[in-house]
Amino acid sequence: MTNNQGPIYYFCTRQHAYTMGVLLGYYQHGLGDLVRIIPYELAARLGPLAPGTFIFTDFERLAPAQLQAAVALHERIASLNPGLLLLNDPAIVPRRFDLLKRLEAAGLNHFDVHRLGERKSVRRFPVFVRWESQHEPPLTGLIDGTDALEAAIARLPGHVRQDPDLMIVEYGAAPSADGRFRKYSAYKVGPTVYPQHCFINENWYIKFPSTRFTEADRAESRAYVDDNPHADQIGHVFALAGIDYGRIDYGIVDGQVQTFEINNNPSVLTRPPGWDAGVDYSRYAEMHERALRGIMRPVSGPDLLLGNGTMSVDAIHADAMHAVRQRIAGFSRRRRLSLRPLKKRLARLFGWG
Repeated sequence: MTNNQGPIYYFCTRQHAYTMGVLLGYYQHGLGDLVRIIPYELAARLGPLAPGTFIFTDFERLAPAQLQAAVALHERIASLNPGLLLLNDPAIVPRRFDLLKRLEAAGLNHFDVHRLGERKSVRRFPVFVRWESQHEPPLTGLIDGTDALEAAIARLPGHVRQDPDLMIVEYGAAPSADGRFRKYSAYKVGPTVYPQHCFINENWYIKFPSTRFTEADRAESRAYVDDNPHADQIGHVFALAGIDYGRIDYGIVDGQVQTFEINNNPSVLTRPPGWDAGVDYSRYAEMHERALRGIMRPVSGPDLLLGNGTMSVDAIHADAMHAVRQRIAGFSRRRRLSLRPLKKRLARLFGWG
């Protein structure tokens, strides 16, 4: 029997364990023994597990059978110990298409989404085509009408056009008064909602901030993080979505939050400290640490039997962290190799060494 503050167990796919793993493996926060990553691929091999808090993520990356297994796992934990905190029920968390449909129907978003087979009914332009489950840029630019949409779809490779994961998204962004676009991102971790950043760019689709990100832009982003100005609206969106843990990406149009997506396995940090000269990522680590500590709670009850194996959760976590370190090492090698030709050209130019 236990009666203490339990650990946090983080379910995700092994390939995407880095979303939490970089924070755990490379930053100072005191969470090393308190948070354990459990890839879904290894969950069945678990031996007895101490009670704790459970976070379920990565649903859009699971095959149907894997998703059903995650649903069954969530139900089993809840039945074994109803007093435990479980974040993100895989049976109810919507995928991106269903989420955007729900938000539009509720009047929280002013733009809609459509399947490719429904494109004859699209009346609001411009639109663009993108994957539902992939966190990749759109497959098209902005499309201004029915004929242009047909032509854009026809230009896609045949196997892509037939993929049911595609969707048509009505344009829902708008530039700010300075003519540039802003994408805001904020996390929800149980009861805590905290902002992460405001990216500013000249382009309507924002994955990263502009290369001309000025000191004034940085100050604006810091003020957004400090002030958390959209907390109430964001909380309403998360509640409607039924999502307890994730990151929302959104814009502001006429003073109202317009949600682009909620990622339920978001990257807290993607690079170790000191990766980019002059950039300090520790603030993000500190914010997420505080939020995670906010969902830890005293637990009691016997160990949980979730799998039919004998692997300890520490061994499974170590396997996940090995995958994370391999990923970071691969990035480091590629970066060194990409700099080598530049260094050789500079050496020839300036006669170095």
